[in-house]
Amino acid sequence: MESTIRLVATYAPWIYAMCGLVALYHIYKVWQVRAERRQAIFSLEREKATRELSNIFVVALLLVVTMALTYFASVVLGEAITPETVSVNNRAISDIPTGRLPTPTSIPLTATATLTATLAAPTDTPTPEESPTVVVVLPTDTPQPVVSAASCPDPRALITNPANGAVLSGAISMSGTAVHEQFQFYKVEYASGAGAQEGFVYLFSGNSPVNGGLLGSFNTSSLNNGVWTLKLTVVDVTGNFPEPCYVTVTIQN
Repeated sequence: MESTIRLVATYAPWIYAMCGLVALYHIYKVWQVRAERRQAIFSLEREKATRELSNIFVVALLLVVTMALTYFASVVLGEAITPETVSVNNRAISDIPTGRLPTPTSIPLTATATLTATLAAPTDTPTPEESPTVVVVLPTDTPQPVVSAASCPDPRALITNPANGAVLSGAISMSGTAVHEQFQFYKVEYASGAGAQEGFVYLFSGNSPVNGGLLGSFNTSSLNNGVWTLKLTVVDVTGNFPEPCYVTVTIQN
């Protein structure tokens, strides 16, 4: 029991630090989930956001309990532990008679050899003459962005325009396919960065299936310059959806 308490007391700062990092991450999640719930237009999305808030509250309660138990074990129980008896030469101090402590044994000093460095006289080295170097700078072509097909594992959710790696500016018409055997709606969202997997914000949606046609339009002036990820999700009547389609673009307003 004492060894467990000592172990908790030793690693208490690390436990507090880990709890603090987890708390900061869930504070960010609260902000993100509340933003998604405000922007949600369907009841299924709002219910999902409410469940995530409940899970975050449970995690916060567990963090408080963990920090409280760590404080109790490291401070309250740690002070109640009797310090161990200090021994000298395998004998307890209480067993050594007063005035008869063991005499320390002196260690003979070893003579240290002295090294004498002999410096050689510097000699004059002839300095070679430098010849002028001609540097020829050849013009290079400006690299063009590499455009490829969007990452769409399911043909029921497909973005054909814009392509992956495209540079966008102004009014953009997004085309593709959004169909399902039990179709309810589709939505397009955006998030900052290339290949983003979370933090998506609502852009536009549609309530009718689209097969190789116009999904919707938006203006890039609503986004900052930089790299963004667009996501197309097709939702069925049960609230489920196949694998979304992702495309990474660059905004240059």
